[in-house]
Amino acid sequence: MNQAITYQVDSLLQVLDFSAIGFLLPLLFFILFSFARFSEKIIYWAAIVAILASYGSLFYFLKPLVHSHQYYILDWFSIAQSKFQITLLIDETCFWVLSMIHLVTLMVIIFSGYYMKAELRFEKYFAYILFFFTAMFGLVLSNNLFLTYIFWELVGFASYALIGFWRTKESAILANKKAFIINRIGDLGFLAAICILFNQFQTLNIHSIEVMLQTSPKDLPALYFASFAIIIAVIAKSAQFPLHVWLPDAMEGPTPVSALIHAATMVIAGVYLLLRITFFFPPEALLFLKYIAIISMVMASLFAIAQQDIKKILAYSTISQIGFMLFAISIGNQSLALFHLLTHAFFKAALFLTAGVFIHEKKSQDIRNLSGVAQQQPIAFIAFSIAAAALIGLPFTAAYFSKEAILFAAIQQHGLDVFNTLLLFSVLLTSIYIARIWFYLFAKNNSSNTPRTKSVAMNLPIIVLDMFSLFIAFSASPFHLQAFWFTIVTETINPIFSISIVFLSVLGILAVKFIPAILLMDEKNTMVYFLKNGAFIDRFYEFLFVKPIQQIATLLKWLDKHVVDALVNGIAKLAIVIANCSDWFDRNIIDGLVNLIALIAKRFGDIIRIAQTGRVQTYFLLALMLMAMVAWFIY
Repeated sequence: MNQAITYQVDSLLQVLDFSAIGFLLPLLFFILFSFARFSEKIIYWAAIVAILASYGSLFYFLKPLVHSHQYYILDWFSIAQSKFQITLLIDETCFWVLSMIHLVTLMVIIFSGYYMKAELRFEKYFAYILFFFTAMFGLVLSNNLFLTYIFWELVGFASYALIGFWRTKESAILANKKAFIINRIGDLGFLAAICILFNQFQTLNIHSIEVMLQTSPKDLPALYFASFAIIIAVIAKSAQFPLHVWLPDAMEGPTPVSALIHAATMVIAGVYLLLRITFFFPPEALLFLKYIAIISMVMASLFAIAQQDIKKILAYSTISQIGFMLFAISIGNQSLALFHLLTHAFFKAALFLTAGVFIHEKKSQDIRNLSGVAQQQPIAFIAFSIAAAALIGLPFTAAYFSKEAILFAAIQQHGLDVFNTLLLFSVLLTSIYIARIWFYLFAKNNSSNTPRTKSVAMNLPIIVLDMFSLFIAFSASPFHLQAFWFTIVTETINPIFSISIVFLSVLGILAVKFIPAILLMDEKNTMVYFLKNGAFIDRFYEFLFVKPIQQIATLLKWLDKHVVDALVNGIAKLAIVIANCSDWFDRNIIDGLVNLIALIAKRFGDIIRIAQTGRVQTYFLLALMLMAMVAWFIY
């Protein structure tokens, strides 16, 4: 671990010099766009300015601090004897991930200006994007598990809002509900890990836990439970088997959202969390992570081959590539996982945005309907081809380094075992599913193939992202990994190994070219149908969880309607009967008795009134009569 420098601060303004610009400015625009109405042009340019200003402050204030671990600690609140702190970390990992998030977000916002033009709730779309950016910003800087959990949840909420952005589209609403529910499973795992670690260490500061573990045993039972709970959280957030099913459905959201959240940023939150905390993972947890990674890689690649929807193919590709990153972490090579995280973000965002151009042109996401776009949209097609080459890991791309470095490190450690054989198999599958898209895009159709010019707002982002998908963004040489401007990785790859991997990738491309069945993927074929439906894992979950819950809900609804409501209505009717009886008794008995007493008093008064004549003789006679009556009773 690098030498750490810790600063105790007294206010949030002291935490980071660039916080006012980098964090608060996008948050301010999110609030403004949420509660006030502005023109589309103002919203669009304000969002761009907010990200650009944040990006500039990142380089001006934060870049000089990354060479050493710097912790900024602010006392937050206390419960009994336990003190909770806001702890932020600045290091190289933080800087590179934040740089990637800024660049991809900026490109997506520029692209969205044309793609979402004249869209209803235009201001809400950009508000959600800025809110998501702010949440990711906080998540990356946080070095406290409780604070990380808060931003983790905020990222999930932003994803939920963006997936269901088209509220009138039922499939989008169902997709965002599905993503929300499945991610809650992972969030419970994260929350359980937080409770376990706090009970064990009495702190949630990651750096403090790491320091404590240097002088205490690492085989504590609590660490086993906490590490597996964290892996559950990562599986859900990063869409890994068996909680991967929400990501393909999340493609119902706008395509720029898919590029930002479900390819480059949110889904890598789990990977980033692991990069920070795997120091306490026992070997058993890393082995479990390795199984999850390899299953996700191969499974998602097989599913991608059988798809016809371009966005679903790219979604399954994301699941597979994140599995690649988790595999690197499981073999103890966090630096390679970080490197592939960065390269993947750029080429996958480029793939999604170019897919958005094709969808915008053809009004279809089916790759069989996208033929001819190579001639109609040459810039987008070339950009797609470069990003596709990066996904495969072909020479002259950045991913040529990151993917092959992981493969080489894995085989160096364990030879050609089952895991590494499946790893190579996933490389072959990757070249097949992306080649299927490419050949369909390149095919000519009978309609006009005249090149059509798209807006600069659509072409500029994919060109920039493509530039960062090439080797020059990270290395001075297209073939030597050690010639990096990007100094985190120094792995050296054997040239013979590199040639073998390229040959394997080219073999997959040629298979698509010369075997029509692979290109067509006829759904009448049982295996194709099985893979296209994701091995019916969704239906299995529906049978095992969704339908029983729906049946329980139906039963509860029936009980509520026929038992609870009937009981409540019966009590209400009984109360009405009792009230009617009380009303009758009050009117006829109580009121009658009172009225009878009043009537008697009135009649008695009428009788007495007869004697009130005003004559002395009459009063004297009545007195004598009264005296006579008294004397009669006495004697």
